[in-house]
Amino acid sequence: MHSLYGAIHRELSKIIETNNFYIALCDEARTQLQFAYFVDQNTPGEVGAVSRPFSSGMSEYIIRTGRPQYMLRHELEELISSGTITAYGLIPEVMLCSPLSIGERIIGVIAVQDYHKADAYAPTDLEILHFISNQVALAIERKRNEVQIQKQNARLNAIFESGSHLMWSVDTHSRLTSFNRNYAAYFLRRNGVYPAPNVNLFQADLAMMEEDARELFVENYRKAFQGQPQRFEVRLQDARGADSWREIFLNPIYLDDGSFEEISGIAHDITEKKHSQLELAAQEEKFRAIFESFQDVYYRTDDQGILTLVSPSVLDVLGYAAEDVVGTPISNYYIHSQERDNLLRVIQTDGDARNFPIEMRHKQGHNVSMLVNARLVSGGITGTEGIARDITTFNQMQIDLRRAKDEAESALEAKTLFLANMSHELRTPMNGIIGMIDLLHQTVSSEEQEEYVDTLRKSSDALLAILNDILDLSKIQAGKLQLNEEGMDLHYTLEKIHSLFANRAQQKRLTFSYHIAPNTPRFIVTDETRLLQILSNLTSNAIKFTSQGTVSIIVSTDKREDDEYKLRIAVQDSGIGISTENAKLLFTNFTQLDTTPTKAFGGTGLGLAISKQLAELLGGDIGVLSNEGDGSTFWFTLRCRAAYNEDEIVQERLASRERAPDITRFDTAPRVLLVDDNPINLKVAIRLLDKLGCEVAVADNGFEAISKATAPGSKFDLVFMDIQMPEMDGVAAMQEIRRRLGSACPPVVAMTAYSMKEDAERFVREGMDDYVSKPVKSQDLHSVLRRWVTAGPAMRPSSAALPVAEAAPAAVEEPPFIDPDVIEQLRQLGGAEFAAQLYQDFEVEVTQLLDEAQVLVQSGQYEQILPHLHQLKGTGFTLGLTLLAECAKEIEHNLKKGDQSTVEQDFQKLMDYFTRFKAVYPGVTSDL
Repeated sequence: MHSLYGAIHRELSKIIETNNFYIALCDEARTQLQFAYFVDQNTPGEVGAVSRPFSSGMSEYIIRTGRPQYMLRHELEELISSGTITAYGLIPEVMLCSPLSIGERIIGVIAVQDYHKADAYAPTDLEILHFISNQVALAIERKRNEVQIQKQNARLNAIFESGSHLMWSVDTHSRLTSFNRNYAAYFLRRNGVYPAPNVNLFQADLAMMEEDARELFVENYRKAFQGQPQRFEVRLQDARGADSWREIFLNPIYLDDGSFEEISGIAHDITEKKHSQLELAAQEEKFRAIFESFQDVYYRTDDQGILTLVSPSVLDVLGYAAEDVVGTPISNYYIHSQERDNLLRVIQTDGDARNFPIEMRHKQGHNVSMLVNARLVSGGITGTEGIARDITTFNQMQIDLRRAKDEAESALEAKTLFLANMSHELRTPMNGIIGMIDLLHQTVSSEEQEEYVDTLRKSSDALLAILNDILDLSKIQAGKLQLNEEGMDLHYTLEKIHSLFANRAQQKRLTFSYHIAPNTPRFIVTDETRLLQILSNLTSNAIKFTSQGTVSIIVSTDKREDDEYKLRIAVQDSGIGISTENAKLLFTNFTQLDTTPTKAFGGTGLGLAISKQLAELLGGDIGVLSNEGDGSTFWFTLRCRAAYNEDEIVQERLASRERAPDITRFDTAPRVLLVDDNPINLKVAIRLLDKLGCEVAVADNGFEAISKATAPGSKFDLVFMDIQMPEMDGVAAMQEIRRRLGSACPPVVAMTAYSMKEDAERFVREGMDDYVSKPVKSQDLHSVLRRWVTAGPAMRPSSAALPVAEAAPAAVEEPPFIDPDVIEQLRQLGGAEFAAQLYQDFEVEVTQLLDEAQVLVQSGQYEQILPHLHQLKGTGFTLGLTLLAECAKEIEHNLKKGDQSTVEQDFQKLMDYFTRFKAVYPGVTSDL
């Protein structure tokens, strides 16, 4: 523009004087006046463009009036004086000004002036300046437009080439008319060559596309050529096979007359966005599939409890279509409205509810049991959402399982009862057999008879062992086999096993030995009986199935943690071995590897099965390593603790080695009442007791036993009482005898075929003094008679034996609260654990008994406590609690006489005795 202004200046100076010349331009709004070109004598050199706000100067005056002016100095001063114009700078002597007009529009002013000579210009020069001003205005406008167009083109070109967009245009003949660098680069990647103007785009590019993309482009170009702007998304693939997504815009390029000859195209990369959209769509589809395949019911409600969303599974669960329940109150489907209130209360308090049971209404009217997990909806929408599961079938399964469990427990109880009865029935004839063998052995007069009797004894013992195996297995399966863990000497146990089987091994000429590895504790705490049972079974099998070679027992420590040990005991033999297939059959009930009629080895197949379950009870496992024809190694593990009472264990071992006293006739014949309903048992027992020198009276039922035991003048030293008898069982008969005889009642010893340990504990708790298991032997009877008869009446203390408090001298030491002799008898009967358990059971039983009785005493119902006193008296005497039992007996005696005057004081004394018992017995039993 400056060159244009300079050219105008030069051409005008050829016509008139232009020493002081300027061109001033204004904007459309006439807010600014720019002196685009300015030459002045008072300002050396050219002055750059200067702007000022559009005001009231001479230039602004010419622009406002739109008329050319020839002004002398005095005319300018008059305008200044009148305030029409404002003077800026020096006032010239003469000035010619003409507006720059383009039609009616004035864009500025052109002026010449002289500061010294008023006649420097004539009025005719104004006509020349005005004529020239119109041409100058057109030239300036044209130039300004060109510059503006250039700037606009540069701006558009910058936009065209900048950014990541692809831009191109095509004419109506599908020829490429323009494109930017991005388009060229992408065209090269797709087609392997650069694009060129006028190339047919359909042939050069679209034809190379996949069919779906090509059809999409063609269809959208067709619509764009019809004047309809298009937007679409397309997946494209370059020459390397890489996929990308583009968003395409096709727009007609309209001319001023409304027609168009070209279509512009713009594309930008939306690959990441599209992948996100596709992934989101896939997730939504996945969620929808999950949502629609829900077996549980998903629901959402607003803050008013109106259902806003429900999964389609509601149709299968409750019979309603999802669209039918949306918009309805969820409370419509609750059977019990209180459950809805409770659920909301839990959610509002805790934020959520877990496994909340409710009953909902099916469309057909029946109840559906549901389990709900619900929470408050997070976000702007308040309400609840949750998942409800139909647990109707589950509840029915639980009912069925409980029923099945009850049936199984009933069956197990029936099985246990059956086994007890079978034990009784089997042991009853066994009692006759073994008893007669015992008697027959005492009449042997030759070696031949001795051999016959020995064969009978071994056969009966084998039969009894089979019976015991079956009972052991049944007790394990019933969960009634309990361990009796005590300290034991591992070396002594191995010595016993060696002694037990050494003769059998020697008969087969086998080398039989045992070895205990170093670092294996000698004294341990475990159930020695069960350990011996497993080890005996494995050793017996090893010797049975080994015809030559060796059998050895090896004990080692498998693992140790502080005082806890895991021992491994292995029995190795050089016998027949076991194949891999047969090894899998071991340790299962009633399984034998050889079941043919010609099998060489006998047995029930129970030994290993029992050993496996006993090993597991001991905290270990059992297994075998074997190859057929190459011997076997049966091993088992057990968990135990180190024992630190070595001296006590050694003393018990030495005591157990003492020779049992010889079975001799009693010098003074004990009077014995024998009660049994089985003639064979009576016959055997009579002969056994007769051999011991006893005077025997017989009763074959409970009623006859009561009659004989309580008959005037009859005095028995001991009663052997069978348990299972018709009409009245042995326990009931014993209790009635005790009731009638009181402290004069002789010891009553249960003699029965019941064989389980818990049976013995039950009989003692019910009042029996001792227990003998059938089949009975002379040694058993002799031991019981020595224990009870020879001990005399001290074992059954009476009221007469108790010291009178007033008469007792102060120096006499108070006797122990629990009779130590009774404690020792109980320990001998069932062991220390058995005795301690009796006193623990007594505490539990009597606590409840006295609580009931105290309520009756406080309410004055004294006679109602007689059964409580009777039970307390009998059990107290049995357990050696003489003071407590005598106190109960005295209260019972007074009440039966009708004397109730001291009941409350005596009952308080009884309570005090029981409190004393609870304080004393733990210390006494812990010393056992």
